[in-house]
Amino acid sequence: MPSADNDDHGDLTQAYQDFALVYDEMMRELDYPAWVDYVLDLYHHHQSGLEKAAGRTLLDLACGTGSFMALMLEKGWRVTGVDQSPSMLAIAEDKLGKTKGEYRLFAQDLRELNLDEQFPLITCLCDSLNYLLLVEDLQQVFIRIYRHLLPGGVCIADFNTAYKYREVLAENTFCAVYENSAYIWNNHLEPAARLCRMEIDFFRREKGELFRHFQEIHWLRWYEPAEIEDLARKTGFSRVNCYSAFTRKPCRPEDERIFFVFSRE
Repeated sequence: MPSADNDDHGDLTQAYQDFALVYDEMMRELDYPAWVDYVLDLYHHHQSGLEKAAGRTLLDLACGTGSFMALMLEKGWRVTGVDQSPSMLAIAEDKLGKTKGEYRLFAQDLRELNLDEQFPLITCLCDSLNYLLLVEDLQQVFIRIYRHLLPGGVCIADFNTAYKYREVLAENTFCAVYENSAYIWNNHLEPAARLCRMEIDFFRREKGELFRHFQEIHWLRWYEPAEIEDLARKTGFSRVNCYSAFTRKPCRPEDERIFFVFSRE
């Protein structure tokens, strides 16, 4: 889910436009197959006998460049991806077009999600929901997800935690160099508002040793697990489960990432 790239915390329309050009290289260490296996494990554990009735259809929100969807396609799922970054979707289109299977892509703001269709499995991964800076926006996205989820289906989403923002990211600077790109990433916290401002300078190889520099500013917010559960239950989700990342163990205060499974009966 793209964040604001200027000082207006509410404008979500521009971030990730340039980042899309270097995103896959910078995310290449992410173990997407492990994410797929974990999501499917949670889905089979929580869904209510929908797979045969509804077919294997996935709605992936904030789908980015489509790496997760491509692996789901390979496993025989029909996938629908939604993202509000045209640059991300263009890369996803190219990637999914090279993978055998049925897919669709839509450019929409998750707060206004409207596909007039329901799915047995909805995902929103890679801490995308942390980019929602207002409780009201998170509630609105939950409402949209609930409307698009088949009865008996589940939504699986992960969040970065307060512990990660305060103790790991904090006021730190990170940098990395890849074959065709590099970044310098500065964090600034606003603890009272539970906000993290990420100022990221990117460098992308244009030709030979010539690199183009661009900067993006990303705002994120952390939410407490109880707060997330309360919003989900107010939306109508009948069961809400929270796990330490890549386990089925209850989430802990020292977790850096947690996964939620929202079930609709």
